[in-house]
Amino acid sequence: MPPRKKIDLPDHVRDAVLADVKMDYEQAINADERSKIRIYLATEQGLSTYELAEELSVSQSVISNWKRQGEEAYKRREQARDQQLGEDPLRPGELFAHG
Repeated sequence: MPPRKKIDLPDHVRDAVLADVKMDYEQAINADERSKIRIYLATEQGLSTYELAEELSVSQSVISNWKRQGEEAYKRREQARDQQLGEDPLRPGELFAHG
């Protein structure tokens, strides 16, 4: 097979392609984290790691790892949300409290 010919893209097209790849990657990472948070919350609501492992066709140790990672992500997101809300003087619910 002959080597592929390199295509020279204009700068604005290259920038747009790179931005699209970056956005897709970030969405995939975010979706992975959300899935792990859901697993953590499912166990908090009473589902067992066995049940989740059976449903997802993975081992219980994988579910345990995802649960731990989900708990960490959940707490990290809660802290970020709390910090963001703490810095916003006009967050929802306070508008009526102040008059």
